[in-house]
Amino acid sequence: LHAWLDDLGADGRVQTLEAGERTFWLATERADAVRAAYADPSAHPEPVEGGADLQGAIVELVRGRVESTGPFTVDELAGRLALEPAPVRQAVAQLEAEGIVLRGAFRPKMPGVPGMPGVPGAAGEEFCDRRILARIHRATIGRLRRAVEPVPAASLLRFLLEWQHATPGSRLAGDAGLVEVIEQLQGFEAAAAAWEGSLLASRLTDFHPSTLDALCFGGELAWGRLARRTGDPPSVGLSRNGPVSIALREDLPWLLDPPADDADGALTGVPAEVLDYLGAHGASFAPDIADGTRLLPSQVEDALWVLVAAGRVTADGFSALRGLVSGLTKKVARRSRFASRARARGTSGRAGSRWSLLRAAAPDPADGPPEDPIEARAAQLLRRYGVVTRELLTREPMAPPWWKLVRAYRRAEARGEVRGGRFVAGFVGEQFALPEAVDALRAVNRRERTGEVVRLSACDPLNLVGILTPGPRIPAVIGNEVLYRDGVPIEAAPEAAASA
Repeated sequence: LHAWLDDLGADGRVQTLEAGERTFWLATERADAVRAAYADPSAHPEPVEGGADLQGAIVELVRGRVESTGPFTVDELAGRLALEPAPVRQAVAQLEAEGIVLRGAFRPKMPGVPGMPGVPGAAGEEFCDRRILARIHRATIGRLRRAVEPVPAASLLRFLLEWQHATPGSRLAGDAGLVEVIEQLQGFEAAAAAWEGSLLASRLTDFHPSTLDALCFGGELAWGRLARRTGDPPSVGLSRNGPVSIALREDLPWLLDPPADDADGALTGVPAEVLDYLGAHGASFAPDIADGTRLLPSQVEDALWVLVAAGRVTADGFSALRGLVSGLTKKVARRSRFASRARARGTSGRAGSRWSLLRAAAPDPADGPPEDPIEARAAQLLRRYGVVTRELLTREPMAPPWWKLVRAYRRAEARGEVRGGRFVAGFVGEQFALPEAVDALRAVNRRERTGEVVRLSACDPLNLVGILTPGPRIPAVIGNEVLYRDGVPIEAAPEAAASA
């Protein structure tokens, strides 16, 4: 190298510069600009040759350097250039303002492993040229994708059972456990009768309906049909097999499908009157709705369940839905004013839940722009399954079109929040996963099979028989069950009788 540089120097094509006890080689056509960056400001208070001041010369020197180097800190770059950190920091700030460099943490500290030393990481804030960082991202994503070894579908199902806390050793407990389960399952619509007796009970060691009631009345949780019904409004009310979801109330803005433009006009008769009353008066007890609309209590109750089936109303307590499921909902009958005031207090009376429109709270401008529904739903699906494939979303009415999800996941992958690759063998198309889910999936695949059997309701989101496994699907109705042994379906109970 030195011989080559000496030949170039003899031809006058390169020059040398002594700075900070170091020798730099300069291209002759750039020599004046580089020397200007090392000029003594006390000796040259005015702009140096070429009209560039000292700081401007340093900016151009730093600009040329960052275009050919990777991530750096200001101190590192100042040391390489034999300059003081202060003017280099000003130059980097100007390049950042121009969009040339990006600020971040690009070299995280990594512990060493046998046979390979660790990476100490950067001491301080880092910067990197935008184009070089894009190349690093593309190379890193490609390396991570190639490093993933696909696992069989049975291992994916074993992982999903643990990821969703459906195995005896992974179940949660307490109020925090219930909220965590709801946060993972929100957006999935299952039969109304399946939530308390199957979905929640199979994931919690100490589930109590009173805990769910308290969280609903406290405004933390909400229930209802989040996927808006298209076409004609329902002619009958919600039944035990009707699909509903439970969700965190704060996430309703992106979980709720927007109503159709003519949704209100499609409703007629008693349901339309009840909907108008709730829109005008807000949350109300069923007897108050009956008094305000001059309708019979039975008409109000039937209309409310029609509106629930249409995804238009909800109740502030889960007891209303529980009464429908159990068949114990008591209608409020009109009595003579001369009769006794004592009455049975059922879920439809003033001792029960108040009914209101199912809608999200108005956004607060102080909170910034609203969350993108596609991004939020994409993140929710990953939170539910850990690993997302196109086949896995067969039973997900909340899932956006696959091409929109892929775009959202690719953006998240570029940010380092999501991993892309082939995680499960036997399925075509792109697959995406949370980084922690990739490690958990590998651990489950390496673990020895124990013959553990897990029984789930067919309404459970983990009823993936015929989707991830060969064979016919199991209808997601009350009474059907699915049994897995080490992630392999072994039995599906036939549909129970109507009395079950």
